[in-house]
Amino acid sequence: MHAKNRYRFSLAIGAMFGCALAAASPTQQFSSSQAQSASSAIDEYRTLCTRDGGRLWGMSLCGPIMLVNRDTRAIYTDRDTPGHELRRQGKIFTGSLPADISVANTATEWAGVRWTMLQLPLPPDRQQRAELLMHEAYHRIQPHRLPPPVLPLPDHLDGYDERVAMRLEWRALALALQTRGQDRLVAARDALAFRAWRRKQVEDAAKRENALEINEGLAEYTGKRLGDTTDPAHSTIETLASYDKRNGYMRSFAYASGPAYGLLLDALAPSWRMKLRSDSDLGAILHHSIADAALPDVASIRDRYGYADISKEERTKEEAHDRQAAQWKTLLVDGPTIRLPLIHTGFQFDPRNLFALPPSGTVYPTVVIRDEWGTLTVSDGVLVAADGKTASVPGTVSFEGGEYRGKGWNLKLSPGWILRDGGVRRE
Repeated sequence: MHAKNRYRFSLAIGAMFGCALAAASPTQQFSSSQAQSASSAIDEYRTLCTRDGGRLWGMSLCGPIMLVNRDTRAIYTDRDTPGHELRRQGKIFTGSLPADISVANTATEWAGVRWTMLQLPLPPDRQQRAELLMHEAYHRIQPHRLPPPVLPLPDHLDGYDERVAMRLEWRALALALQTRGQDRLVAARDALAFRAWRRKQVEDAAKRENALEINEGLAEYTGKRLGDTTDPAHSTIETLASYDKRNGYMRSFAYASGPAYGLLLDALAPSWRMKLRSDSDLGAILHHSIADAALPDVASIRDRYGYADISKEERTKEEAHDRQAAQWKTLLVDGPTIRLPLIHTGFQFDPRNLFALPPSGTVYPTVVIRDEWGTLTVSDGVLVAADGKTASVPGTVSFEGGEYRGKGWNLKLSPGWILRDGGVRRE
């Protein structure tokens, strides 16, 4: 994930991801410098989406936008919302975000309107900021234009073979973006071969990967297409190179692959966006654009993309991964735990650090979870069950200052909820 993703903490889609955050202080103060920054960002957003004029996706990306200070819950919007006590401050409106709305770089429903929401402060770099604005603007129209399917995360991407194949695919995609003519076609074919090799190894791998590419991959492609006023291929190649060295592909890989496939399709099949469906496969569309050419045997091409070095690096990572998995299992599966039901849940998390722990579920090393029962803040691991119905934290508990505390977590319960016999439930 390139630099701008330090600012992106996404809310995953699905029934388990409702929204709720802490209420704002009644003495909320609004920073004039932050208001000025928000006003400038709103102007920048309008310039970018107006420049596009609805050409990229067949509908305008312009719409309601709010910028939010996560710590104070101060909001800065481009329009008034009757009944919510917003105040005009120059060209914008200020107020406090209600407690039942999560703060994230995302799209959200509030006051009967669907908004593009961004957290303050925004990235100081102009291009990073523009890409982020257009990424989230796409999420606002996504339910109308191309709602992504809701499927389990592709946890197979934590495996050795899958990570090797993913890195080989990314290197071939980068070469395809750097070249033209026959060289581009050969590199694209190689990327598709690595992609097919990986997906053959795990049942439903293609469907689960496609779901994230349709969701986050297309949003990131939109950010690069409309936010980069030079050549988005350059920053996409940089992103691919950055991801080639990262861990935690399960939730974040599409930020790299989505723009790469999108830009190649722009060059080889310009009308591809208008033919997309929620269950589309960007790789299959690219394959068709090169006349469904026969894909090479992976063993015959992998060395040109540095297979030996990748394999060695991933073996080392696999050993560390197995040690970490054993630690998580001891802490969150085998040992005593506190279980919390996931009902109407809002997650604030970093998509780069999720850890697959099959068959038990997925570990979120750091996360804030809000639900009907209250707020759970985790700094050292929580296990979200594979069925998405419960979350588990280590079970040694103390109570102080009105909160329950355990190893790497603290829990503040809402009225009417209790912690008893290893679980949270209604009184």
